[in-house]
Amino acid sequence: MQLHLLPTSLALLAVSHRALASPAVSTITRTATSPPVPTSTSFTSDSAFETAMLAAHNFYRKEHNASALTWNSTSAKYAASWAGNCVFKHSGGPTGENLAAGYTNASQGVDAWGLERESYDWAKPGFSEATGHFTQVVWRNTTSVGCGRTACEGRDDTPGFYVVCEYYPPGNVVGDGNRFFVDNVWRQVEGRDTDTVESGVTSFARGWGS
Repeated sequence: MQLHLLPTSLALLAVSHRALASPAVSTITRTATSPPVPTSTSFTSDSAFETAMLAAHNFYRKEHNASALTWNSTSAKYAASWAGNCVFKHSGGPTGENLAAGYTNASQGVDAWGLERESYDWAKPGFSEATGHFTQVVWRNTTSVGCGRTACEGRDDTPGFYVVCEYYPPGNVVGDGNRFFVDNVWRQVEGRDTDTVESGVTSFARGWGS
């Protein structure tokens, strides 16, 4: 059986087909408003950034009965290198990938991805442009994440801090009647679908492509 990754993203940006031997998918999110100047230590401190990104991902994974991710230093190095370009597009790398830019701290970007679960169609599991970030965040077969960030502050039209996260093994694998989504994206077992890492914060995002 041959499987292919879905050649699309939330931003409707084309992605090359890849065989399952090296599956990957890239999804993108960006704020819809002009970013304020970030001051959070979750961006300015390496250790605080790692802690915040892991905690935010595992917040959503716990609510969907997925095991906690560990930090992948190799993926983090790759993510940081790509973020350093300040070019808001897919890297085309070998792992799953989520992008965000313009948020005031690291957790808010993950909240934007996680809140896509409100739109996920549990009656028809599968990939959707509106929920691709969420499904990657909680994908059960993914075991590690590594993220990087750069203060682009408008360089190449990338607002604020640009965050790139790489996931291994990658999620959002399509094929076999969407059985992979049934097996890897589980319903919420605790909390509410409006829960966010930062209590009282509702992140708003839109796709962005060129």
